[in-house]
Amino acid sequence: MDKLDQIFKNAMDSQAEPYDPTAWESLSKRLDKQLPPKSNPFKKWGLPGAALVIGISLATWYSMDSSNPVSPPISPKAAAVEPSKKEVSPKENPATPTEHQPKIALHQETNAPLPAPNELINTDTEELVAVQEIPSLKEAPVEELPSKSLEPIDPQKSKELFTFNPIVLPVCAGISSELKNTNGFEVTLKNDQMTRSIAPNSSVNVELGAGNIEIIDPATGVILQTNVLTGPKGDLVIDEMIYENGIPVQGIHVKSDANVRSVTYGKQRSELSIKDFTVHVFEKGSTSVQIAIADDRGCTSEIQGMIHVSEEYNLLAVNAFEPTSQDSRKNTFMPYALTKRAASFRMIILDPNDGGIVFESTDATLPWDGIDRRFGRMGDTNKAYVWKVTLSEPKVGEKSEYMGTVVRM
Repeated sequence: MDKLDQIFKNAMDSQAEPYDPTAWESLSKRLDKQLPPKSNPFKKWGLPGAALVIGISLATWYSMDSSNPVSPPISPKAAAVEPSKKEVSPKENPATPTEHQPKIALHQETNAPLPAPNELINTDTEELVAVQEIPSLKEAPVEELPSKSLEPIDPQKSKELFTFNPIVLPVCAGISSELKNTNGFEVTLKNDQMTRSIAPNSSVNVELGAGNIEIIDPATGVILQTNVLTGPKGDLVIDEMIYENGIPVQGIHVKSDANVRSVTYGKQRSELSIKDFTVHVFEKGSTSVQIAIADDRGCTSEIQGMIHVSEEYNLLAVNAFEPTSQDSRKNTFMPYALTKRAASFRMIILDPNDGGIVFESTDATLPWDGIDRRFGRMGDTNKAYVWKVTLSEPKVGEKSEYMGTVVRM
């Protein structure tokens, strides 16, 4: 194989032909006709790209120039000339539509040659024409702006309030009455004790206490009407309890310019018309007293008080007696109240062991002397016997039976 390659090589080396200069030129022309025409890449992409870059640069410069306007440089000779007093309004320069439009000072034309680009322009800052900036409107801070816009006043509502029909209120406090709202809008009735709405052209029944009464328009809060209701006033003076004829008595005095109409004490009620009176107190504890009074206008009110009783009323009976005593107050037993009050009664003494009747009396002058009538002898000493009194006509508020124990000493 190597021999064969060598043979081909030798043959090629021996076949060298003479050089013809015109042969390559002819071949080159034929090759040029076959290849496609060459295009310039700069013409295809360079020109559009350059236009895009220039457009972006102009837009950037324009935005920067609009936000930060700068006056054109002024030559030394031009600056030395007195500026014209004519100023251009911001509206005459549409190229810079910004809020802060500088005033442009116009200078007179001169025939002086302009400096070359390579010359350094040195101008004294004091010779430069001052450029004034048009003051802009001050922006109000957010906190200074009103938080809520004012609502327009409704003329119809104002007319309604102006033509308000007053509500007829009672003269006196404490009287239940019908209140009529003849207006075409709702009103609110208000005092220290209550707040009540009254619909348009309607009525309500209320009892108003003494004090200031206001009629208010709930839509605007405007007070349309004010009244003061009063009633008779007074105080109670309660005396210390005493026993009168064996009966507990409580004195009461009314301090008022009004008249007394009635007195209510506990469960008792009486139609009294006097300011100084007494009531009987029979039960231990606290009991309320209400005094109804009325003035000349017919206005009424109530005065209240409390009566306090520390001891239970039990006919003022003692709990022991000594038949052998020389003291007449201690040697017999009879409830003390029965000796003082003119009351019909029946008293019996019972033996607690068998319930037998040891003694009986209907006369306060005949007390028990300690003798057991069943056996005709003295009862056991140091023994507690049971007594019971029944009243035929008890006082108002008084119970009809009283009971207790008494020790025979």
